[in-house]
Amino acid sequence: MKKISDMLTWANDACLYWMHKNKKRDNHLWVYGCWGGNKYADNAKYLFEYVNENYPSVRSVWITARSGIKDMLTHAGYEAYLTDTEMTEKVLSQAGLAFFTNSLNDFGMHPYLNGAKICALFHGVGFKNELRELDNQNTLKAKFKGLKHAIYDLSYTDYIFTTSEFAREKFHRQQYNAKLNSIILTGQPRNDALFDESRKPFPAEKTILYLPTFREDKEGQIHLEEVINELLAFSGLNNLLRNYGYTLLIKPHYLTKVHKERCLSNIRVLNDSDITDIQKLLAKVGILITDYSSVIGDFALLNRPIIFYSYDLDHYCQNNHMDPAYMSVLHETYVKNKEELYDMLEKIFQANIDFLSTVESINSYLNAPSLRNGGYCRNVCQHLFEKLDL
Repeated sequence: MKKISDMLTWANDACLYWMHKNKKRDNHLWVYGCWGGNKYADNAKYLFEYVNENYPSVRSVWITARSGIKDMLTHAGYEAYLTDTEMTEKVLSQAGLAFFTNSLNDFGMHPYLNGAKICALFHGVGFKNELRELDNQNTLKAKFKGLKHAIYDLSYTDYIFTTSEFAREKFHRQQYNAKLNSIILTGQPRNDALFDESRKPFPAEKTILYLPTFREDKEGQIHLEEVINELLAFSGLNNLLRNYGYTLLIKPHYLTKVHKERCLSNIRVLNDSDITDIQKLLAKVGILITDYSSVIGDFALLNRPIIFYSYDLDHYCQNNHMDPAYMSVLHETYVKNKEELYDMLEKIFQANIDFLSTVESINSYLNAPSLRNGGYCRNVCQHLFEKLDL
């Protein structure tokens, strides 16, 4: 029954989308949304603020499902409206360009954007296989799915803005309806936050950030919780951090169960409420610890140590379809347990390891050489202004 219900919902949405097609649009009206309308963050946020500041001829409008976000932006002098309201329907029906991070659902249940130029900013560039990459495209099921997406696709795009040739080809393989010549190398707008006005990285602080990936399977998530809770009680690691003047910040997914009461003097847990902007935090972090997250592409721009704490590598790759390229970036800084993590941090503190080879390997896949020192919002705008003759 659920499949039938989902198909009927899709058919209804597709009819509404095509019934409201409008090619006579205002190319100086740009709309932005992200994370299903539930956040003011990520690439869309940075581009929205940049365009407001630098292109007064463009009317920029943020669309959100949260009244708190709308009120905050309105108070700051920006134009913002709530999803699925009469005013938003009017704006979406007239907008010439629309920018999302997740899908057209960033603009509400019924995005009236047929005829607008749809620009995908997405929210990360990494090594996970997604969407079309997960299916054998020669099967009847895959062909039917492709036809369905050709008729109506929440991830339909006219342009995808990304960071490298590897990412460009990957998006072309995974995204339905994506054309290779419409995937543009500009860098991610959010990573402008990593650089100062002279386009140099902000100074690093003696902070280590651990950003583990949420495990989709129950067994994997239980294991992750055990790993984090062991770190919170690891007195030897705490002593090492204290001796070298470092603090370890652990930022798990909000559904991860951790024992915060176990926190030691130099190891603590961050909640979502503790972080207003993850990019601004990354800009000051001295060392990143992660596993399979696309955050490595952002942080590699800073040429600072990245430790892969991929303790469940075989299990995770078996269940999550990682691109084979991921294995080639696991150089000197790959660790499998907390003891190896301790040793790796000590080597980095004592400058006894070549972490830059790992960073360069990541950059070779995820950041084109010409896109490693900021200016990403500007790149997106320049391409659109030239392409659309604005």
